[in-house]
Amino acid sequence: MNEDDKILNEQLDRIKDIMMTMLKKLGVDLDQLDDKSSDKVDNKDDKSSDNKSSSPVSPTDPKVVGSQWKSCKAWREKGGLSKWGDKIKIDKGSSQFRISYSGPSSGLSIAHAAGGGDTIHQLYNVLICEMNPFLAQGKMKPNINNITTQSGKDSTGKSTLSITVPIQSSDDTYQIDRRGGWNHDPGQSKMDEKCKSVKSDGGECFGPVRNIAQGPFGKITEYFITHTI
Repeated sequence: MNEDDKILNEQLDRIKDIMMTMLKKLGVDLDQLDDKSSDKVDNKDDKSSDNKSSSPVSPTDPKVVGSQWKSCKAWREKGGLSKWGDKIKIDKGSSQFRISYSGPSSGLSIAHAAGGGDTIHQLYNVLICEMNPFLAQGKMKPNINNITTQSGKDSTGKSTLSITVPIQSSDDTYQIDRRGGWNHDPGQSKMDEKCKSVKSDGGECFGPVRNIAQGPFGKITEYFITHTI
């Protein structure tokens, strides 16, 4: 070590001693200070781990509810919104998903596994077909307890139905599922079974929640659940 290096090291030691003395005068416990610094690093790592959300899922992934349904395949094969956009409107965002229909209550096969004509009830299939790929982006959970519907007829005599599903933030990726009937109540057993299956695989599932839409077209009774994927 040359003379210049020696002088530099001595100066650095003196500065270190001065700083240590000043900290002690201020009442700082240097040992605790080191521990707190380490804790902050550890806590930061823990929080980063806790805040990790489930990875977004591809809309074509079989885990996405509706992706393999015949009714959803029929909806897409017939053109989806590009075909039925004059009758079905969708407004979606991080706080809610709203789908509405205006047209004949029956006679058209829009999203039905076997080409059925219970048109206005098929709006619930379209809800699943369109909302779940949106939810698959992650960090959104449907609030099934507060789903609202509005129904009636417009000025031209067309039947109308709108379904609004509130959305709340979540660290997980959720889906919405349903079973329902038009002018009959299918019960909630199928949705109960689905929830049990999800929970047995380690997921979270909420519901079923019954929701009724009543209008000039009759009564639609639906049972909704929401679960992680």
